[in-house]
Amino acid sequence: MSKNKKRITLAAVILLLLAAAAVLFFSIRSGTVARDMSVEEAEQLLNETFDGMAKTDPLKVLAEKNHIKVNSLDWGSEKDIIADCTVTTVDAYGTIAPLYSEFLSAEAKKLGGAMFKSALNFKMEFEDRLTELVASAPEKTENIKIYIYDTQDQGLVVYSEDKAVDTLYGGLITMAAEVDKMTHYTVNENGVEKSVEIETNNVNKGFIQCIAPRYSVDKPDTATAIVRFYNDLKKDFVKNFIEHDRWLTILKGLAVTVELTVCALLIGIVLGFIIAFVRCTYDKMSKHGILLSIFNKIAKIYLTVIRGTPVVVQIMIIYFVIFMPLGVNKFLAAVICFGLNSGAYVAEIVRGGIMSVDDGQTEAGRSLGFGYMATMYHIVFPQAFKAVLPALANEFVVLLKETSIAFYIGLGDLMYAGNAIRAATYSAFMPLIAVAIIYLIMVLGLSKLVSLLEKKLRNNER
Repeated sequence: MSKNKKRITLAAVILLLLAAAAVLFFSIRSGTVARDMSVEEAEQLLNETFDGMAKTDPLKVLAEKNHIKVNSLDWGSEKDIIADCTVTTVDAYGTIAPLYSEFLSAEAKKLGGAMFKSALNFKMEFEDRLTELVASAPEKTENIKIYIYDTQDQGLVVYSEDKAVDTLYGGLITMAAEVDKMTHYTVNENGVEKSVEIETNNVNKGFIQCIAPRYSVDKPDTATAIVRFYNDLKKDFVKNFIEHDRWLTILKGLAVTVELTVCALLIGIVLGFIIAFVRCTYDKMSKHGILLSIFNKIAKIYLTVIRGTPVVVQIMIIYFVIFMPLGVNKFLAAVICFGLNSGAYVAEIVRGGIMSVDDGQTEAGRSLGFGYMATMYHIVFPQAFKAVLPALANEFVVLLKETSIAFYIGLGDLMYAGNAIRAATYSAFMPLIAVAIIYLIMVLGLSKLVSLLEKKLRNNER
């Protein structure tokens, strides 16, 4: 019966794998030729798509003037339709480009005697002038091929290549690229040409905002859902980590996190042992000196405050209230905060270990002629340390995860690096998942070391 069950299970697994392979095969081979489309439908789709790129007044005027006439359609082998088109538009580039200096000159950059503080100021000042120039530009006609792709999720989608958009909008894409690279402009003073530096890039940005159509440069994805999901992940990965070497940001953040954790743990261990020693000495001794009582009170207040308040509040108070006015850097402030926080928990862990050592061990040390300090050092501490070592290792794991809040004060740790990439790419999934995976790998590694340590200690006890 057991053999029959195994055979049935194996057969079921094989059938499931074959079914999954068949679904994947037919999903990938979903056809390579785009659906049928008439010339009239293509013409309407193209005009609607390119007219929708006009978001400013100059572009809206230009969109009213231009028109796409589809002459013929040809079907490609990548689920694409190649439309042979005649485009009627205006020569916006030839009309505006000779007037660069009018918009970029020092006089033009001033509003009421003040320099432009934002690109929006430039746009508000000169958008009407640019609209007039576009309206007066002469018409021109060009032939161009425009591609339409048959996608699964969006249907027929126009591929807005730079060349096609530039043609339809009279060379404004070329103009935007030229303005973006400009650092100087030329003026004619008394018959002499003079090169003048552009004082602020707000001028360039404002100019581009007036004339640049808004469109996606990405080629429409005609792949199946599975392949498209993979392509999106790959593209997202490249954008977030490969482009501009953003992976180095993650690497630097990881180095800061590890350094911060190690430094804070060292402070926490030293401080924790001192606090634990003070409290245990106070509890074990029948007679207390004034100094010991004061230290014990301070230790209790410290433990109450640190363990009773959130660490995120602590780090913000320590940096913004205490250290920032003094000019102390963020890393040192974070180390002190996490060191103090870890010290409170280490103190209780160590105190529990010391108090778990039988009083007979202390009495045995005294009978051998050891004083209190020697007894604690040679007899009690070694036994207590062995007992609390796994708990201390776990505290290291907890501390590693807690350091992720250091980004609240602007420290460039791993979490800060992930947020920086997210802000630059407007992609939340990939950078945050990467940060989570890195933390998970580090925590799993440390947890494994803790498990091995506990196992070794148990073996030593035997």
